[in-house]
Formats: sequence, C-alpha cells, structure tokens
Amino acid sequence: MSITGNIKTMQLAELLQWLSQSQKTGTLVFDNGQVEKRVFFRDGMVISSASTDPKEYLGHFLVSHGFITEEQLSEGMKRQAAKKVLLGRILVEMGAIAESDVHRMLRMKAEESIYEIFTWPQGDFRFIEEVPATPMVPMTLDVTALVLEAMRRLDDWKRIREVIHSPRAVPVSLGHPLDPELDAGARLILSMVNDDRTVEEICLQSHSSDFYASQVLFDQWKVGKLKVVNPKSLSASATLPIAVDAPALLRLGQTYLQNGDYERAVRHHRAARSLDPDNKHVLGTVQKAEERMKGELEKMGVALNSIPTLSRKMEELTTVAISPQEGFILSRINGNYDIQSILKISPMPPLEAQIVFWKLLRAGHITLRVPPASTKSR
Repeated sequence: MSITGNIKTMQLAELLQWLSQSQKTGTLVFDNGQVEKRVFFRDGMVISSASTDPKEYLGHFLVSHGFITEEQLSEGMKRQAAKKVLLGRILVEMGAIAESDVHRMLRMKAEESIYEIFTWPQGDFRFIEEVPATPMVPMTLDVTALVLEAMRRLDDWKRIREVIHSPRAVPVSLGHPLDPELDAGARLILSMVNDDRTVEEICLQSHSSDFYASQVLFDQWKVGKLKVVNPKSLSASATLPIAVDAPALLRLGQTYLQNGDYERAVRHHRAARSLDPDNKHVLGTVQKAEERMKGELEKMGVALNSIPTLSRKMEELTTVAISPQEGFILSRINGNYDIQSILKISPMPPLEAQIVFWKLLRAGHITLRVPPASTKSR
C-alpha cells in the first residue's frame, strides 16, 4: 500500500508511530526540494537511513565529530574508488578509526538524519513497501525513542535560536580556555571561532550540521565563554520570488538558466520538484536543466579533471566579499587537487560546488588548467 503526503499537513511523529505500530517493512522517502532522505523499516523498526545531503555522508560526519581528518577522508575516498568497498571499511583498514567507532557513528548518523527531518517546515513523503537489497550495517532503532528525542531536540532548537538567530550569526570568543573535557567534534567547531566567521562558515569548514555546530556554540554561550553577534536583518536575496505552483517556478528557473544565473536556476528548479515530486514532466525538466548546467560549466572550463590555482594571494582574498561556500573552496585549493578531488571532500552538493568554482573563475579569483596527460588523451 502506497502512502503519500506532506509533513506540513501530517505530523511526522504520528507517521513514524503508525509505521512502527503497524510493523511495516519498507522505505519512507522524504523530499523538501533540496534534500531527499530515506528511512528504512523492517517490522516497524528503523534499520537504517540515507540522505542526499553530503554533510550526512559517513565521511563528512566522521570529520565533523573529530574522528578523522579531511586529509584522511580524501585518501579514504581515493582508495574506495579503486577498491569499490564501503568507506567505513577502508578507513578501518587505514587505521584512521576503530571498527567499533564506525558502527557507533553510523547509528548516530542515522538518528541525526531523522531528527533533522523534524525541523523541516514542509516536505513531501511517500512510503514504498520494499527495502533495497544494498548492504546495510545492521542496526535497529526504536521509533518511540527516536520521536521523543526529536521532540526534545525541537525544544533545544527554540532555545538555541533565541540566542543564535540564524546561520549568519557570528560567535565571538571571550578569551576563556576550552574545557579539556570537550569531545573532539566540539573542539573542532570551537577552533573555527575567530570572531569573524559566521555559523554557516563554521559549519562548512568543520563539515558540521547547523544544529550540531549551533548546539556546541550555544553551550559555550551558556557558560559565558563566548557571545553571539546576530545580523541586524536577514537578506531577502536567498528567498524565492512568489510563485504558487511548479510550472511558474520552472518558467523562472528556465529564464535564469537562459541568462546564465545558475544559482537561481538550481534553486527554482528544485523548488518546483519539491512542490510536485510525482510529476514526471517536472522531474524530467529538472533533470535536463541540471544536466545542461553541468555541460555548460564544463565547456567554460569547470571540468572535473581541471586543476584550480589561486590567482590572488589568500591575504588579498580575505578583503574581498565572498560567500561561505566560496571561502570553503578557496581554502582547499593548493595547485595539486583537481576539481573532482575537492568535490569529494566538500560538504556541498556537487553541482552547487561546481557553480562556486565557476563564480570564482568568473571573478578572477582562480584559474583552471587541464593536466598534460588529460590534454594528450583528447
């Protein structure tokens, strides 16, 4: 039996409890237009989850909690591409992390992914009565416990947002030493506080979710070790123009695409997909638009095998107005990594990251070159 709806009109807690009490086996799919998440059930118990948000991939999750470094993630992903086995196993083989910690963090990652859905203001869902045959690390999560913890997290979020109003807030250290009892993930986040970075920038640099980073910062605020400078007003530039249906959003998205405004094109096409996720025309249009963007970006030099190099010194770039995403990419450019290597360690979705490279290239902040071996093979 197929179940569909939107969490704006059906409470997520009730949906999860119903699937649990009915001892359902299958896949619960959520889509908010930006991220798709899948929660897998067997006999009413959650056995795993998956997400298209790169920050929720195992590698980034391990970096954010201080278990591995970004360099170890990069090396692990190279070996994974060659061996075609799970990243967790590769990292254990490398000696980067213990197998018991991998299993523990996989469980935590699944829980955190589900908790985050409770913060979505809206999102479509559908239940499919089948579980994919792909290998999963065995785990069982009790739905009632998940729901209770998610509700507690929502209360925490409200208290956090009273202090840290948005990801654009800037935490400022008051000069107190860090508590030596803090775990590695918290220390990583606090090491990013330089009285200038926003919460959004700290999340990117530490590969952390907004909630995890904000919680760590909030805890330090409570004990008087930092203050928070909130923006006076939120920019309206990130919001979508009023468009009440998917066709209107698609038309706007196509216009932005024609004009070479890839950021807005992506945002509008994905918003259309979120509004009408079962419409094959909408899905096809969005897929074709994203494929076209990738093709156009590659023609302009933003190919996966291109090697970016800074055109200006980092000291100069710090005086230029750049976005948190641009700052992340710039700080990973070393003249040796190609774009594909940087995409692998980026917590941003690949297409969005490619658009960032294109913006940096257009602004003259970077140059791109194709390695000689690639040139000869053409």
